[in-house]
Amino acid sequence: MEKTILNKKIILIFFIFFYSNELFAKNYFIKSKIRQGELRVYFSSNIDKVTYFSLPCKDGSTKYVYDIYGATLPDGKGISDHTYKNIDYFRIAQNSLDKLRIVIKSSQKALDKHAYKKNMLFIPLNYGKKASIDGITIQNISSKKPYISMTNRKKYIVVIDAGHGGKDNGASYKNRREKKIVLSIARKLKKILLKDGFKVYMTRDSDKFVKLPKRTEFANKKMANIFISIHANAAPTKKTAKIFNGIEIYYLSVAHSKRAKEAAEKENNVMLEDKDFYTKNDYLSLLNREKIVESHKLGLDVDKQILSNIRKKYKNVDNGGVKSANFWVLVGAQMPAILVETGYISHPKEGRNLLKSSYQLLLAKGIAEGIERYLKNTRK
Repeated sequence: MEKTILNKKIILIFFIFFYSNELFAKNYFIKSKIRQGELRVYFSSNIDKVTYFSLPCKDGSTKYVYDIYGATLPDGKGISDHTYKNIDYFRIAQNSLDKLRIVIKSSQKALDKHAYKKNMLFIPLNYGKKASIDGITIQNISSKKPYISMTNRKKYIVVIDAGHGGKDNGASYKNRREKKIVLSIARKLKKILLKDGFKVYMTRDSDKFVKLPKRTEFANKKMANIFISIHANAAPTKKTAKIFNGIEIYYLSVAHSKRAKEAAEKENNVMLEDKDFYTKNDYLSLLNREKIVESHKLGLDVDKQILSNIRKKYKNVDNGGVKSANFWVLVGAQMPAILVETGYISHPKEGRNLLKSSYQLLLAKGIAEGIERYLKNTRK
């Protein structure tokens, strides 16, 4: 009798172990199709969450990445057979146990207007088009709660780095000094983040000079979750002062564009001015590659929120985009880190705006909202 009961228990355990996938429901990818200029993806149950970021490719195209949380890809399923104009390829794969990833490579400017509702994810394949169901534009269900709670904010540490300082003025044009402008923006950002419940530290809170390696070293010691270095740019010559303008975000990686290389060289100058070519390359090869993707995501969120705030009042502010470059101030950071070029002090209009407290406050609000957006989308 006891032996029979034991055998039944063994059979029951065996059944639970091998058929747990059926006992505990998963959200399976069912099918995908292209209709009315959209990639439509269907799942077995409601979608929990979708996050998005993009990665630039060396050939000038972009990989648009969509992570579907709680989703599972059954064996033999895929979307690689899809074709569409201006799309190089479609890919789908199980990125982790709880995350399914869709990658679309295209030379188009942006494919960021996706939306999901219930068990459906719709991704427009034409730049500027918003996702829709049966011709009706829809919004993501999660968009009603875009940011993290006050309780969760207390868990995060942000280090703000106001560029230059002391003997190092940074970029200068007429009566405009980069070190003063960025310190004012940094103080406003600190005030906003503290009010929102974050723990905040600054690498400098006065007009003092701090060596570049000491800045990320400080952030590492504070065990920061985010490192934001704030700067202002300047045109290379007086003749080009009216040409160069716009907000730019940089994350640490190999610089691909001439403009990114010039910006990095300007900011690195105080650190590397007495070093030869080979020493510079040795220093700048110290890239924390594990943080490159996360820093890029952070940059995208900050860029989006800055422009959203600024353009409410200043409609014509240009977006220089999110780029990679070898900034010494970001080398060694053990957390997602970006450098924000808040604009060009040499530009006739933008330079005057950067001196305004109201304009600086809009920049600070945008950075703060970008930080929240990033943490909300990446926290576990």
